[in-house]
Amino acid sequence: MTHHLTKPIRAIHFMVLAFLMTLSSTVGAASNEETLQYIIADYQEQCEKAQEDFRDIDYKEGDPVVAELELSEDNIYEITIDKDGKTATVLHAAFTCTNVGRSLCGSGGCDSYVIVDGVSYTAWGWKPVSVQVGDSYVVLVPRSGGACHNSLEIGTSNADPCYTVAAWDSFLQTFNSASSSHYVFTISEFEP
Repeated sequence: MTHHLTKPIRAIHFMVLAFLMTLSSTVGAASNEETLQYIIADYQEQCEKAQEDFRDIDYKEGDPVVAELELSEDNIYEITIDKDGKTATVLHAAFTCTNVGRSLCGSGGCDSYVIVDGVSYTAWGWKPVSVQVGDSYVVLVPRSGGACHNSLEIGTSNADPCYTVAAWDSFLQTFNSASSSHYVFTISEFEP
């Protein structure tokens, strides 16, 4: 008898879970712009803290700390993530900072943040793009170097890109990626 009851209970449990996830993603969620500003403010703070390493070199006592954080405009953009036209805001964190340059990035790229409904997802690599596949969209993250494998098993220090892919799951309100590899996007620590 119990066996027959577990299927309806599981179905109800799943519906409640789905409802709570939908509710929590809409109630009190930040906007994409608020999350974007929160991430940029954190990078500004990192830039300011980095100037402490240069106080004895470039500054005289009493001089104001100069911590200019810069980012090219083409590093903030929108991409389409599903067949209904839902968009995400992308921040490719190729910032430069006074005295530090572009040290927050490496030969394999930078952190990128894909912000959907105020929730920030992060990936390491080059600028994420969306591509239409049939009637849906996928997000590609170009990577290079040690992040790539090749079929010849020859060194991993190649400059040619490989790509990781994620698809937006409209029902669960998150990104899906292949289970045979690392997550393409993880929820970042940046939540206002």
